[in-house]
Amino acid sequence: MKKKFILLGLFISCGTLLIAQNNFMKNSRVSGNFQLDAQYYIPDAAMGANTIRDKIRANAFANINYTNGGFSAGLRYEFYQFPLIDFEKIHYIGHGIPHYYIGYNHEYFEVTVGSFYEQFGNGLIYRSYENRNLGYDNATYGIRVKGKPYKGIVITGIWGMQRNLFVKEGQIRGIDGDISFSEMFSKLSDNSVTLGIGGSFLSKFEVDNDPDYNLPENVAAFATRLNFGYKDFNLNAEYAYKFNDPLVKLNDMIYKPGEALVVTASYAMKGLGIYLTGLRTDNMDFRTVRTAEANNNIINYIPTLTREHTYALPAMFPYASQAQGQIGFQAQVNYQIKKRSKIGGKYGTDIMVNYSQIHGIKQNPVEEAVNAGGDMTGTDGYTSPFFGIGKLLFQDFNIEISRKFNSTWKLGLGYVFLLYNQDVIEGHIGQPNVLSHTAIADLTCQINNKHALRLELQHLYSKQNKGIWSSRNWLYGQLEYSISPKWFISVLDRWNYGNIDKTKRIHYYSVSGSFVYGTTKITLSFGKQYEGILCVGGVCRAVPASYGAGLSIVSSF
Repeated sequence: MKKKFILLGLFISCGTLLIAQNNFMKNSRVSGNFQLDAQYYIPDAAMGANTIRDKIRANAFANINYTNGGFSAGLRYEFYQFPLIDFEKIHYIGHGIPHYYIGYNHEYFEVTVGSFYEQFGNGLIYRSYENRNLGYDNATYGIRVKGKPYKGIVITGIWGMQRNLFVKEGQIRGIDGDISFSEMFSKLSDNSVTLGIGGSFLSKFEVDNDPDYNLPENVAAFATRLNFGYKDFNLNAEYAYKFNDPLVKLNDMIYKPGEALVVTASYAMKGLGIYLTGLRTDNMDFRTVRTAEANNNIINYIPTLTREHTYALPAMFPYASQAQGQIGFQAQVNYQIKKRSKIGGKYGTDIMVNYSQIHGIKQNPVEEAVNAGGDMTGTDGYTSPFFGIGKLLFQDFNIEISRKFNSTWKLGLGYVFLLYNQDVIEGHIGQPNVLSHTAIADLTCQINNKHALRLELQHLYSKQNKGIWSSRNWLYGQLEYSISPKWFISVLDRWNYGNIDKTKRIHYYSVSGSFVYGTTKITLSFGKQYEGILCVGGVCRAVPASYGAGLSIVSSF
């Protein structure tokens, strides 16, 4: 706390000095935002919503930022002392000012002291970021320096500790460099060529207190990347390597190095877009604390290859990135049938086709592990051929067709096929893969410039029982009415009518309404939330069943 008061004192002092400047009122700016999410919980044994001690829970935070010319400072207060049960489940409990910083931005350099978010390349060896829906925040607390010595060259250095919930742990230090030849040499950009290279190095430090193993206290990782583009084509590739890093709960304490490769290619022209990406990871879980698990103490970020479905039923089976071992690809084509054609109609017709498939990697135990009866602990673990493909983890084929018929009516149709390996993705040992088919219809009626009505219907058919959800088939319906720009009303129902246990065929209904006034949005809701998995960008957390009334207030200034 002493450090926080010192930092706040510096914040106030700097502000006081700036007031003395003649141009203070002209250049200075104070901004911020506030958010409150509250819930009143009602027990419902049939859906698994248990009785809880504190029936009224809330998450709240407020940001305050100050800028004056190149100088900036800010802080965030968070109140999660009695958090929503989603966050209590991941131990995101506490309150205080965990995020605060002072920075200066010059034409040739930037300096930040305090809390900051940063990413090297695609994040394969380092990414600090926040996703409040997941209760995820691994901000770095320390110092960051960016140098811009020449046009097209950016060098970034960091040194600090990592935020984990409401504490700071571990020690990381790293450097990253980017060179954009397209910015340095105008002839390249004049000829529609984009060319850049980059490289990163990062090291974590953790004291070895283990009496049985000689654990590395400094674990390093590096990455190199390339970006090339010509006219409508673009190629991006990055390779990362991590030195031996035994983890207690995540890799059986093996000393095998880790590696990751991600390659993305895209082509775009009027009416057509093609996107293809491939990814392979092997023992690439990188954390500041050896005993960490779940979403705690993660240093890097492994992107997901799969589409993040916005429709509710296919989103029930999201893919969680498997840093320890996965290989796969994703392909997507977006095509627009020409406007004012017989097939495309007056406004054209949009078609999107997406496919992804991900496997585990082949693992051949080293001789020491074989001699130990399969126990890899303390050995190099296994070898893995780079293109060796293991069991199928996830498969997703989806297609969406959208067409605007006139100024009033717009229709979207979709189909999604998913294969979901819950044994690996969720750890439900022995459970069969889920095979699901989902049909989607999305109809919008734009009554006039302000009033709009939207109807969404979905049906999911599943051949296997999904374990904890105990359901085969689902129906989903949602009706939305909006009066722009202030009012929004929604009514929906998600019904697992195919549950084997007829007593648990539950209607997960919800009614909500929002009102916007200036920069403030107030939302009231009442209904049921099913137990499931929430994923954003391949990072996931479990969501418990809940029932009750909710209040959300979001405001900025």
